[in-house]
Amino acid sequence: MYIDRRRAILAALAFVSADLGSARAEKKSDFNPVAIAKLRIGEIVREISGSGRDQSAPEPSADALMNMGLLLQAGLRALLPVHEREGVALPGKSSPSDPAELVEAQENYAAVFQSGVEASTEQKAKAFQSLQLAAEKLASAGYRQFSKSLSNWIKTHGR
Repeated sequence: MYIDRRRAILAALAFVSADLGSARAEKKSDFNPVAIAKLRIGEIVREISGSGRDQSAPEPSADALMNMGLLLQAGLRALLPVHEREGVALPGKSSPSDPAELVEAQENYAAVFQSGVEASTEQKAKAFQSLQLAAEKLASAGYRQFSKSLSNWIKTHGR
């Protein structure tokens, strides 16, 4: 039986490249909610900014980007298990210029932390609502890959 070595090698290379491509795609979409929740806001903003932005979307202001990061942080922190909360700060005082949804998200995570127990069903629902809003805002600001990773995580872990 004759085996065309060239075709066999090409087929093997195609298989390996497809496998490596899917591994890279999986790695890109990794979303670590605990690690992100533990970041300070400046670090979260750097994570978002470093994720790449679609230049066709209007660039968000620094305040808008900061608010998106704070919304993401508040939602994720409300979902932190009790054993992961050590060293994670409570939110600072809100200002009158803070968006209402951000104030609500931060109040929610503060209440979860102060309770000393896992988030209640209602508190989890509020946290996921904050995360969904953060994902929408990130997508509209052009951070589509980051938003997609967050949205996929919400789909698999929410509700």
